[in-house]
Amino acid sequence: MSRHLFTVEDTFTIRGRGTILVPGIVPEGDGRFRIGDALRLRRPNGSEVEATIDGIECFNVPQGTYPIVVGLPKSDVPLGTEVWSA
Repeated sequence: MSRHLFTVEDTFTIRGRGTILVPGIVPEGDGRFRIGDALRLRRPNGSEVEATIDGIECFNVPQGTYPIVVGLPKSDVPLGTEVWSA
């Protein structure tokens, strides 16, 4: 079953790594996300796109982990995009 993970508030690109989606995933219970897990992105205009977690960044903050998607430029993930597990 899919669940809403977060709504994109910011994106940025690390050259050679991919697009990072912020505020990131906060784990719930035993649920953990790994490289290769599928995500569904629901854009504010109603369109959807499938993405794969190609990397994970963990910054020194308690909010969670930040998924990195490759092949999806930040312009394809507008603010307000909902990120769902797939």
